[in-house]
Amino acid sequence: MRRQLGLLSAGVMLLAAVTVAQPPAQAGPTAAAESATVTEARATIHGRPSTDADAAARSSAAYWTPERMRAARPAPMPDGVDAPDGEATDRPGRVGAPRDVETPAAPRPSTATLSAAPAGSGQATQAVNASPGVGRVFFTHHGDDFFCSGATINNPQANLVSTAGHCVHPGDGGSVWFDNWVYAPEFTEGEPLHGLWSAKEFTSVEGWVDWGYLWWDFAFVTMHPLGGDRLVHVTGGQGLSVNKSKSFSAMLLGYPGEPPFDGQSQFFSSGTTKAAGVQRIKLKDCPLNKGASGGPFLRGWDNDLRFGWVNSVMSYKYSGNMYGPYFDDDVLDIYTVAKNKQ
Repeated sequence: MRRQLGLLSAGVMLLAAVTVAQPPAQAGPTAAAESATVTEARATIHGRPSTDADAAARSSAAYWTPERMRAARPAPMPDGVDAPDGEATDRPGRVGAPRDVETPAAPRPSTATLSAAPAGSGQATQAVNASPGVGRVFFTHHGDDFFCSGATINNPQANLVSTAGHCVHPGDGGSVWFDNWVYAPEFTEGEPLHGLWSAKEFTSVEGWVDWGYLWWDFAFVTMHPLGGDRLVHVTGGQGLSVNKSKSFSAMLLGYPGEPPFDGQSQFFSSGTTKAAGVQRIKLKDCPLNKGASGGPFLRGWDNDLRFGWVNSVMSYKYSGNMYGPYFDDDVLDIYTVAKNKQ
């Protein structure tokens, strides 16, 4: 039996606190051109580069005890604003032909059997199955433990997670990326159903890492194998789309952690997105909140397969609406760097 997600009524809205770097009010032409530059970093465990898969798995399991995972706090979202429809000079974007870059893939049945899970709480208005290709992210920053959300991408190396930029780096121009970064696919009732996967390398964009621009708030994370298996072979992976219409039927999945949610299971919100200006999209009246950061905006959701195409990631809330960066050819360029990393 597949677990069905809960959705609380749209009347429950919560705004995020301002503790992540805010974007500059304006950017000149040089900064705009440099914003699309790839920025990369080796993941760390206890401040040391994570190079060996088995050692990373042992260290991550030792650190992320059930008690520590329960005590982790939802990562703060960036402070955001609403923008009029249309584009701005500091992020004109490179919008090419609409394309599905990767297609969704189910798990390899010889590698893993997906676990059944109990029904989620909440006032469900439709039956939505939890996706094994969406999970809860854990990390440490300045000694504090936090969590976000993420999604597996069906990349050639079967080892990639998409998430928000503010779930890997504070966006303050500094050299410190988040530590002890792990991914727990289909985290359910506080249990990592498919294990804890350790990050190997981060791939983001200068526009987020150095400037904190909201429209660059995305990242890809290369994961170590776990027990000799690759992530997508165990959990399956979402597809990836770019240059699609900013208005589409979207399924948002993640791990909101502020009341009435507790971050212990996957929740959803769905509806039709619209353009939010400055290369962003938004879903109106979305009840998800902090902790859902980095979870996917999915188009073409297949409720039986439990996968779709990632077309944005959850970045911030404003006036009850959820915003995410628009995935265009600039995002595709970042993905192209990340997709073949071993």
